[in-house]
This record gives sequence, structure tokens and C-alpha cells, in this order.
Amino acid sequence: MVDLSSNRLHGAVSSSFFQEAWNVTSFSVSNNTFSGPMPSSICHPSSSSLRHLDFSFNNFNGSISFGLGKCSKLQVFRVGYNYLSGSLPEDIFNSTILEEISLPRNSLHGAVSDRISNLTNLTTLDLSYNQLSGVLPLHLGKLSKLKHILHDFNSLEGSLPLSLMNCTNLVELRMGTNNLGSNISMLNFSILSQLSKLDLRKNNFFGILPRSIYSCKFLKAIRVSYNNLEVQIQPEILSLKSLSFLSLGWNKGLTNVTGAMKILMGCKCLLMLSLASSFLGEEMPNDVEMADFNGFQNLRLLDLSSCNLSGIIPSWLSKLKKL
Repeated sequence: MVDLSSNRLHGAVSSSFFQEAWNVTSFSVSNNTFSGPMPSSICHPSSSSLRHLDFSFNNFNGSISFGLGKCSKLQVFRVGYNYLSGSLPEDIFNSTILEEISLPRNSLHGAVSDRISNLTNLTTLDLSYNQLSGVLPLHLGKLSKLKHILHDFNSLEGSLPLSLMNCTNLVELRMGTNNLGSNISMLNFSILSQLSKLDLRKNNFFGILPRSIYSCKFLKAIRVSYNNLEVQIQPEILSLKSLSFLSLGWNKGLTNVTGAMKILMGCKCLLMLSLASSFLGEEMPNDVEMADFNGFQNLRLLDLSSCNLSGIIPSWLSKLKKL
């Protein structure tokens, strides 16, 4: 095991190190200032014992091409927060025992090959903050062990594959800030019983926000703002006992601001609530309407911007001591 993380090391990482250190099982140089291309030769079919490889938080550039598929025992691969470019290396799809691929905040481009469905042991797939395009792999749902899918801040398009609902171990699904668009009402979220974070913001999703979302009892964060969804606040949202982050704004169909507030104040853990550009032209809930108000006691941020609300600023807002 070699751990040189969180130092001030710089320069290049030589391929010769890996040619000699054939028995190293873990190699981490994360959080340094290494630069230049990544080592051209890391894995050797007959000798590589690498299980954990971490080059994240450095200044590496160029493409990812060092015979990754020859790392037959590799389980964790992290090269996020660098300046890497090019497409995902094809040989990565041969590393069938991989459990984690984390490549965020680089400049990777191109499509995600459907061959990724070969990696049936993956639990984490983080490709966020890149320049990936094309449609999501049709058979992504074959990765039934996935817990974290982080694809936000790319240029992905098309629909969420229905097979995604086979990923019943999902804890975090982040697809925000892409060009995705499909009828979201086609998805049955009740199958994703472990889901904790759902982020689909800034896409082109349409249809009715499915009530099946309220079956995900562990949901802590829902962010679906900036889409074309038809949204209504339903009493079933109170079943989400851990909900702390809710962003529904910049969609359509959200009406009855007083009724919505009376329901949402029952979400005792709510810290952040954004309903911007909703309830267009309605009147701000006044103190008479909220006479029995005793909610939002943990709320820190309330966003009702761009709603064209009328009326006065009610005094019930002053009761929110953590706002």
C-alpha cells in the first residue's frame, strides 16, 4: 500500500514505479500538485495486484490510457478533479470487478457506452461535471448494485432508461443540468426504496411528478426545478420524515400557495424550500389563514421569488427563528 495523499508533491508520476512495484495493492496520490499526463503503463496482466487507484485532486492532463483493462483486480478507480480530456477508455469496460468509478470535474467528452453494463459490481459511478453527451446507456439497469449515479453537469440527452428502475439499491441519483427530457410519470420510484437524494434539475422533463416518489421513505433531498413538470403539493409528502431539501420551482401547475404552505409546514426536518416562479398572481398567505401555524421551525431558506405574489409580508414569517 502506498498513500502519499494530501502533501505538496509535484512533477510527474513515472510509469517505472508500477513496473517495479508489482505487489502494491493500493496507490493514492490524491490532493497534491502532480501534473502532466497520467502514467502510460500502470497495469500488467501477470503481475498487477492493484485494487485501489486514486489520482484525484491534482493537475493531470491528457487522456486516460494506460491499459486499465489489464488491472484485473482493480476495484476503486478515482481520477476526479483534474484536467483530463478525451473519451472514457474502452478498456475500462473489461474491468468487471470494479466497484467505483469516480471521474468528476474533468473535461471528458463523448457518449457513455452501453458496454458499461458489463460492470455489474459497480456501486458508484461519478461522471459529474464533464462534457459527456449522447444518450444514457439503455441497459444501465443491469448495474443492480449501483448506489450512487452522479451524472450532473454534462450535456447528456434523451430519456432516463426505464431499466434504471432495476437499480433498487440506489441511494443517490443526480442527473441535474443536462439536456435530458422524457415523461417522468412513466417512472415508478416506489421500487427505489433506498433513495435518499434525487436531483433532476435543469433538464427538459415533462409530465406529472409521480406520487410514487413519496414511497421513498428515506428521501432527504428532492430537486426537480427548471423543468416542464406538472407539480402539485400532495399530503403524501408528509410521509417523507427526513425531507430537508425541496426544490420544485420553475415548473408549471403549482397553485394554491396557502394550501401548499399548510401541507409543507408538516415537514419538520425541512431546511431549504424553493418554490420560485409558482403560484403566479396569488396572494401571500396572511396571518389569519395561517392562524394555527406552527411549522417550518427548522427552515433556513425560503424561496418564493418570481411568483408575482401580492399582499403584505405576513408576521408569521417572523416566527421562523432559523430562517
